[in-house]
Amino acid sequence: MFIYEAGIIIGGVPTITVNYNKPFEDELDSINKCALLSCILNFAEILISPVESFESNNYTFAFKKDKIIGVDEEETELHAYFIMKRYKKFNKDLNSKIIPVLERIIKTFKEKYRNRDFSYSTQFIDFRQDINKIIGISSMTIEQKVELLFFS
Repeated sequence: MFIYEAGIIIGGVPTITVNYNKPFEDELDSINKCALLSCILNFAEILISPVESFESNNYTFAFKKDKIIGVDEEETELHAYFIMKRYKKFNKDLNSKIIPVLERIIKTFKEKYRNRDFSYSTQFIDFRQDINKIIGISSMTIEQKVELLFFS
């Protein structure tokens, strides 16, 4: 399993994205991609709820939905997501391996950022490091794994 991207969407707005495939992706491209992802997710939830994943020819998308309380004491929808390279055991691993990691990301995020104003996404930049720690080696390229084994 290779994770291309991980992130958090709050209230339909991309809040945090960590791109492991193109780490220097233009911010506008990232925002557009997350906005499209949010629209697809909202549409899919209208048809079938809850949506935890969907697949394309090359990618699989996994989601975990929750709610978070903002500064105004209102609950807001929160989604943690992965975009991964498509692989055969995805459906088998979804509930046993992938969803628990997404739940950990959500739990950690909620512990750190409850009762915040979610309209200022720059306050969440440091959370990328938390996502990296939670995901671990799944997000590394082969070169990074070799480097980790032999040069650290």
